Amino acid sequence: MGNRTEILEPSDSRYAIVLAAATAKTVAVPAGTRVVLFNATGPFWVGYDNIPYIPTEDIVDGSAGEYCPSGRKISGRQRLGFIAPAACTVSLSFFR
Repeated sequence: MGNRTEILEPSDSRYAIVLAAATAKTVAVPAGTRVVLFNATGPFWVGYDNIPYIPTEDIVDGSAGEYCPSGRKISGRQRLGFIAPAACTVSLSFFR
C-alpha cells in the first residue's frame, strides 16, 4: 500500500515577506518555533541570525547565506535575514 508519509497541519503562524531587489530585510522568529518552510515567487538568500548578501565572489568561510531552502529546523534562532536579486515575495510557515 505504499509508504507512510508525514503530513503537517496548516501553520498557525504564516508570514509573507515582500522583498525589493537587492534590499535586505529581517524577520523575528516567533517564540517556540522549531521548523520553518519557505516558498517564494523568485530566488532569494536567507541567513539564520544574520543578514545575507548577494554573492559577487566566492564565499568559502561558511558565512554565505543559503539559496532558496525549502525548509529548516531553526530551534533557538531569533531572526531570519533575507535578500533577493529581484523583487519577490517569500512565504514563511512556522511550526512549533
